[in-house]
Amino acid sequence: MNNSQSNHHFPSLEQEEFNQLIEPLGPWGPDRPQMPPIAVAVSGGADSLCLCLLASRWRSNVIALIVDHGLRHNSAEEAKFVAQQLRDLSIPSKILTLEKLNPGSAIEERARIARYQALFSACCELGCVDLLLGHHAGDQAETVLMRIRAGSGEDGLAAMAQITELPEIRLVRPLLTIAPQRLRATLRKENISWVEDPSNQDQHIQRNRLRKELALGWGKAGMVSMLLHRAQEESQKRMDRDCLQAEMIAMLVQLRSEGFAILPKRGLDARALGALIRTISGSVYTPLHKSVETLARNMRPVTLGGIQIIPAGRMGEGWLMIREASAIESPQPVVRDMIWDQRFKIIGAKQEFDKELQIGALGADYKQFSDRQGLPASILKTLPAIRHQQKLLAVPHLKICLDSKLCDWKIIFQPRQAVTQSYLFSVLPI
Repeated sequence: MNNSQSNHHFPSLEQEEFNQLIEPLGPWGPDRPQMPPIAVAVSGGADSLCLCLLASRWRSNVIALIVDHGLRHNSAEEAKFVAQQLRDLSIPSKILTLEKLNPGSAIEERARIARYQALFSACCELGCVDLLLGHHAGDQAETVLMRIRAGSGEDGLAAMAQITELPEIRLVRPLLTIAPQRLRATLRKENISWVEDPSNQDQHIQRNRLRKELALGWGKAGMVSMLLHRAQEESQKRMDRDCLQAEMIAMLVQLRSEGFAILPKRGLDARALGALIRTISGSVYTPLHKSVETLARNMRPVTLGGIQIIPAGRMGEGWLMIREASAIESPQPVVRDMIWDQRFKIIGAKQEFDKELQIGALGADYKQFSDRQGLPASILKTLPAIRHQQKLLAVPHLKICLDSKLCDWKIIFQPRQAVTQSYLFSVLPI
């Protein structure tokens, strides 16, 4: 545990200032007990603990979500310690224990993904539509520097957004303009200790090396300030580009609920094309920019990043962008509110699902329905279908239902990333 007395020249973050930071990031809805709580991701470190403290004094209905990653022998005890701290502050909490997360290659990235998956699942169970994250100005500066050195494009230099809209939840980062030293000063003022993650000292981790490099750069003319201003300049440009891209895609592209898109004959610019590839493939990221740029200059039949582009044929003069059949997720057991192939969400009946029901691609069974909806075979093969012991029972997109229990089921296209981004980036003075 740690409550170091260094960095006294940084003032604490007062409640009124915090309220002024977070209120514009709404709408938040009325602050009533019957409303869904606002969730706060709390690691036990100073940043997230301070965020949770201030959030609990801003709203009455807040819940802390503590992730026990299980990678250190005492991680469970740390999680319990943080939960007790929060109880002492009258803040309810829930511990989320990660399983099957083994040390090894890419553990930092794997742990981050597993942590977010656990947080999102908990938010869905609790009915939370907002998840507050404790990223601060130091994290933002490190992200910008990391991306500059990696040769990131303009979008990447905008760094982290204050608001990230995902299909089922909003990620909100109200502290991106606040120095981490101020968050620690706030906790010291309240006489609250925090957990110091020993991995933060591991110089094998790139972000830790950058943090050490930037430690002396917090003056008004220092490197941190320059990096933050660079992020704000690029973030405004990115939001402008997002608006123009949304207008262009709305005018030129047909995005279909079956999980494919119809593109104009002349194609699209590389940025819009990359966004569509990311969405149709169900990925979080776009393919390599160079590959997308090459395709944008010369539209042609191609397989790239989990999608196929083929001539639209009877569907028009342009191009079809469809899911690559060989990249589609294998059949999976049906569970409530699942997302299959990172793109399709099942909305089924209230009762428990038959454990032998599976969702997978229609595949070769498309031949039974080749005259349906005027869709070509290349698309029909990719449609989600429900089976029981290999027997086809339903293809909701084709309005096919061979079992009355499944006739009110819906499968909606809900990829991990929307085509048009609705991120809000910080454009406030540092």
